[in-house]
Amino acid sequence: MKNHKSLAILIPMLFAGSTAVNAIEIFNKNGNKLELYGSINPNHNFSNEFLSTKISSKEDNTNAILGLSGKIKITDKLSSYAQIEYKNNFFMPEDLMNKQQPNTVRLGYAGLKYGNLGSIDYGRNYGVIHDAQSLTDHVPYINKKSIFAYNDNYMVGRNHSLLTYRNNNVFGLVDGISFALQYQDEIKNRDLNKGKSSSGWGASLKYESDSGLTAVGSCFTSERMISSNKKDLKNTSVDSYGLGFKYDANNVYVAAFYGSARNLMPYNMHISDSFINETQNIEAIAEYSFDSGFHPSLSYLDSKGQNSNSPKKELDLAKQINISTRYEFNKNVSTYMNYKINLLKENDFISQNQIPTDNTIGAGVVYQF
Repeated sequence: MKNHKSLAILIPMLFAGSTAVNAIEIFNKNGNKLELYGSINPNHNFSNEFLSTKISSKEDNTNAILGLSGKIKITDKLSSYAQIEYKNNFFMPEDLMNKQQPNTVRLGYAGLKYGNLGSIDYGRNYGVIHDAQSLTDHVPYINKKSIFAYNDNYMVGRNHSLLTYRNNNVFGLVDGISFALQYQDEIKNRDLNKGKSSSGWGASLKYESDSGLTAVGSCFTSERMISSNKKDLKNTSVDSYGLGFKYDANNVYVAAFYGSARNLMPYNMHISDSFINETQNIEAIAEYSFDSGFHPSLSYLDSKGQNSNSPKKELDLAKQINISTRYEFNKNVSTYMNYKINLLKENDFISQNQIPTDNTIGAGVVYQF
């Protein structure tokens, strides 16, 4: 009964433009729209040592994602919108699920849009670095371990307390160019290993051409605050930028991303006041789509850190090749398999942070709407 009451309160609040391709339209009248979208993803990973024929079961990652979005027309030019998105993991024992909250709120924001002046919203949303990094995040349900996709870490991935302004086509004057400005309020309830953060600013600029070419540049800066001897002390600033490019036409999808950051990642995940001085990220992906529904792809990820205070100044954070294939039965049902070749070699830093070095085989079936 309590869950039913929560839904009864929640659903009328969710009126925003949907980002889902195959969303189910619940309501659409006089410019007011409500849509439901989601996916069910049975998935299992297997571990495999390089050049070894031995394959062992690793973990179950079965999950479901459900979202509601919609839009309310206020005037001919002014509209309000909101979106909320949940993820539920299905690999936990029932007794544990009854004691813990298995749901994860991925997105939750609301805002206003006025004609060509753009839109502004506040809540849990994607940071501006995601505008560039998402171009290589094309193949679904593959965990690349990109440090520029970590959630709740400033303006990379998803985070809360984000005020975002977006404008398409530069107030309607220049086709193909859009930009975003983002402000993040001070966060005090961050995980201890990530420290606290003061307010920060970010921006992104995107160009899209009719030929399928897209280029995106994103950046942000923020102050990191560290708790030491029960006092909050300002540390050096956290700065990051990312550049992304893609070509998507003629059944070909090719994309690349380069990201750089300062003081973004902790050197030791268990210590809150030691951070990697600089991190660099290179990502690339190529996919070809056959008319039959077959989509083979090849992707590469290389994340490195530079730390002047450590014995090993150059640190390998992630390095892998993904060989993937996806087959779409129709727009709602697909199956996939991915083989991740892990190129990391065991060392003290990797052991200290429990970074996996084994190869992984992942397979699953996806139903999306």
